[in-house]
Amino acid sequence: MVSSWRELILEGIQQCHTATAIAVQLKTHRDPAVAELAKAVHFLSFGIQQIGLALSDEGRIDDLPIRRA
Repeated sequence: MVSSWRELILEGIQQCHTATAIAVQLKTHRDPAVAELAKAVHFLSFGIQQIGLALSDEGRIDDLPIRRA
């Protein structure tokens, strides 16, 4: 069976949640390059989660010019 759009979005949100948790632990790494990369991954993963929630939440106003089939 093929997953629905919402199922795929929620799965992606969960994967980003995991990446965010790992990145948070590395933000205080002693190597400044690792710490900076962890900060970037944290912001990226958190932003993707926000986008996923915006697309999957029920009852939001659909004010995007995106055509959905």
